[in-house]
Amino acid sequence: MRLVESGSKVHQRIKRKSLAGQCVLVLIGLQLLFVSSFVAVQLPTATEHNLINWGLLQGQCIVKLLPPLAQERLYKSCPVLAAPVKKLRYDAYTPQAPAAIFIGYVLGYPIATLAAALFLLIGTIGPFFGVYLFASGGGTDYYTQPGFGYLLGIVVATWLVGKITAAETRTSVRQLAALVAGMISLHAIGLVYVLGCSLFFGLTEGGASGPDWLPWVFEQVRNLSWYPLPYDAIFGLALIGLGFPIRYLVGVLTAPDIGLRSKADILAQQRIEELLH
Repeated sequence: MRLVESGSKVHQRIKRKSLAGQCVLVLIGLQLLFVSSFVAVQLPTATEHNLINWGLLQGQCIVKLLPPLAQERLYKSCPVLAAPVKKLRYDAYTPQAPAAIFIGYVLGYPIATLAAALFLLIGTIGPFFGVYLFASGGGTDYYTQPGFGYLLGIVVATWLVGKITAAETRTSVRQLAALVAGMISLHAIGLVYVLGCSLFFGLTEGGASGPDWLPWVFEQVRNLSWYPLPYDAIFGLALIGLGFPIRYLVGVLTAPDIGLRSKADILAQQRIEELLH
């Protein structure tokens, strides 16, 4: 740490963060992305009627826990609680987008972006060495998968989130802006990639050489963006809130100069060094 006195002010020139610590954080970010790609949670399909029916079912379950007299009164005041609920639809949700938002916010740029880029690189060439980071396998031909564009979007999302939240001060506006920018960039790149692949393979030999998902491209768009987007936003916002103390801890633990001193101590130390020299 170098100390520079200018008038009555004391400036601290902090050394760069520990290179070893940053490498460890890159590996942690890589591991988080890897874990998120293999996590699948059954959640109600995010359509209006399906979510309403799901909420109604939860309400009915709560009412059944109440005393009989209270149940009877609720059924009379709100008959819909006694009506049968239509069959619900569930989809497997993979929290890769919230994980990207989380590491972008906690680890920041460039650590989070390096972790995302390394995840993409190892997932692409890893199968040659028996390493599989992608849930669907991976490999150099993985670019033909409809979800490959979303993996590219993860890299951009971590960069945007890290840049927007680079300031040490925590503001709700900056956090919300980072979440919105990360979600838009991730899904926009994924959608452009899916539709671009569809157009490319459609123009080359009439799509005969395209991937097997090509005839159901709009179904892929629905499953990859339309249904997961509400959950991505909710879980992404929750992880940003939970990640603030972790972000502070990351910044402290990776800095070699973590013992802060008062201005008086800094001035005294500087004067001693000047006398010695």
